[in-house]
Amino acid sequence: MSLFDNTFASKNAASARAWATLDEDKKKEKAKRDNAPKTGICDKCHKEALVKRYRSRQADMTDGAASFGVVYKNLCDDCAPKSRRDQDADVPAMSKKDVRNLLRGARKGLL
Repeated sequence: MSLFDNTFASKNAASARAWATLDEDKKKEKAKRDNAPKTGICDKCHKEALVKRYRSRQADMTDGAASFGVVYKNLCDDCAPKSRRDQDADVPAMSKKDVRNLLRGARKGLL
């Protein structure tokens, strides 16, 4: 048997077709779950506003058995989870002495 046998060629072609249809399915699925804001009621504050759908993890325990899952919640802009990069970093101001000690420690670490 050689590498260029018909069985290997047919397997490779079938695999390539399967991957091609998988990519097309993912593109269709992504188009379906468009997360545009819609008018609705927020699940957290119960106000009527423009809401977006957010994923959140939920753990529940009943009768000693735990269940974990992903739940979708409609949240307004005020209740929506904030991104860490959008939050202002609270960097304390350093004195000259703190900066000098930091640089001295870095210098000792490099030697």
